[in-house]
Amino acid sequence: YLFTFTLRNDGSSRFAKANRWGLFPSAAFAWNIKEESFLKNVDVVDELQLRLGWGVTGQESGIANYSYLANYGLSTSISSMYNMGSDGRVYNLTPQAYDPNIKWEETTTANIGLDFSFNKDLVSGNIDLYQKDTKDLLNSVMIPMGANFSNNLLTNIGSMRNKGIEFGINYNPIRNREQSLQLGANLTFQD
Repeated sequence: YLFTFTLRNDGSSRFAKANRWGLFPSAAFAWNIKEESFLKNVDVVDELQLRLGWGVTGQESGIANYSYLANYGLSTSISSMYNMGSDGRVYNLTPQAYDPNIKWEETTTANIGLDFSFNKDLVSGNIDLYQKDTKDLLNSVMIPMGANFSNNLLTNIGSMRNKGIEFGINYNPIRNREQSLQLGANLTFQD
């Protein structure tokens, strides 16, 4: 039996103090069924292992530094003023869009899997069922003019669920010193 537990406490200055830290736990369990007394002496079974896993991860990619604070940036060439001296264009400082409540995007993943191998590794493979639930998705969205300092804002916008089954199998019909042949296939169904 194998038990694993991890706990991450990640912090990022890309978020305001109230949302700066994210606590991300994970746990896993594996049971080597082949080592049980009812299978230990069954020669046709090389490996049979059940796996269970659950965990939460945090994501902050795509967030500008300090985008939770009101700040100013240089205007683009489209909104610059013309010929205010010998330098050509003069750029303005303009307020930037910001979200004081932006926080970590979190994905919770759960899976159950089975690894197997039979007849001295003649046939081996695995099957996995999984589900990933993401909440507080980070994305840029269009917002009404006047609601912030832009019509585009990076913020937490919603949730998403992915679930599926993955199956892989290998067949080793030729295994000797001179040559070997391994055939493999995998199949995934995703929703």
